[in-house]
Amino acid sequence: MSDIDRIYQLFAEANPAPAGSTPATERPDADALLDDERKPTMLTHEPRTLKPQTEPTRLRRWRGPAVALTAFVGAVLLGLTAWLVMFDDEEVAGTTQPPVTTTTLPPTTVPDVVVPGLVVVPDLTGMTLGDARALLADAGLEIMALPGDVESAIVMAQDPIAGVEVDEGSVVAVDARVTPTCNPPDPLAPGIGEVTIAVFYECGNDGLYPSAGIGVPRIVPEQGGEAIDRIEWTLRSLLAGPTPDERAVGFTSFFDDATAGALESVTLTDGRVVADFNDAIIVNNAGTSTGMVFFNAELKANLFRHPEVDSVEFHLNGDCEAWSMLFQSDGCWVVTRADWEQDLAEWDQLRGQ
Repeated sequence: MSDIDRIYQLFAEANPAPAGSTPATERPDADALLDDERKPTMLTHEPRTLKPQTEPTRLRRWRGPAVALTAFVGAVLLGLTAWLVMFDDEEVAGTTQPPVTTTTLPPTTVPDVVVPGLVVVPDLTGMTLGDARALLADAGLEIMALPGDVESAIVMAQDPIAGVEVDEGSVVAVDARVTPTCNPPDPLAPGIGEVTIAVFYECGNDGLYPSAGIGVPRIVPEQGGEAIDRIEWTLRSLLAGPTPDERAVGFTSFFDDATAGALESVTLTDGRVVADFNDAIIVNNAGTSTGMVFFNAELKANLFRHPEVDSVEFHLNGDCEAWSMLFQSDGCWVVTRADWEQDLAEWDQLRGQ
């Protein structure tokens, strides 16, 4: 028995034929079986009815709205996510992070720049010096009174004149005069160890030409009757200026309490007086040409009243040239009695014209 036959036999034994069937004695022919398979098979039941397939839905027409809806939903989700992140950060900051301290710097302060303006000079003529001073102060101006500074004095003239525009803070010079009577008070009797001397001040100074002055009494300590002592006390009394009562009746002077201690020393040698002063002698009003004349005239009027004095030389801090420089001059000034008398004669002549 061949191997194929043996296999077939074993297959038949494993798969017996149904009852009533004709037993197979030999294996079927493979070619016959294949021919049977190639024959068409007749349908023994009703054919299936095929249902038509539904046409697939076209999504192209919905693409635009769908994209918009998708974008909107995405934006909402993105915003929600951002809010949640911020909310988480705030919770973390509130629980674990220290508070943030903000330092506010003060604003930078720029100093105001004051620019002087223009001020119209008011008319001061006929006013008392006190009223004129107050009016100029209200206008932002300053005052310089010549020849003296007496509140009750009447302003006779002014420079600059009324109506002129000047810078704020400018100085207005006024000629303020007291109606002079120049009646000196009755002198007191000197006591023991005292003597009476005369100090000469201008009376009702017209602001143009000096005069020999009018003497007012002063009681000073007696120093043995020596000429140099009397000269020194005359200068010291002069530098203290007129008393308020003397100014009230018309006495004027460049000197006052500010210059009372200006004398350093005074010497007399062979008729020449050398008077040395310190910086307290410097008087602002003496810087003008007219002020310089009156300033020096007061000193010389009191020194040449002493018959022992033939000439005078003034020093500033021990330097005669420094004194000259106060009045914009050079060299050392030496004034003789003859020079002084000539000046008085010229001033009297000019005053009478």
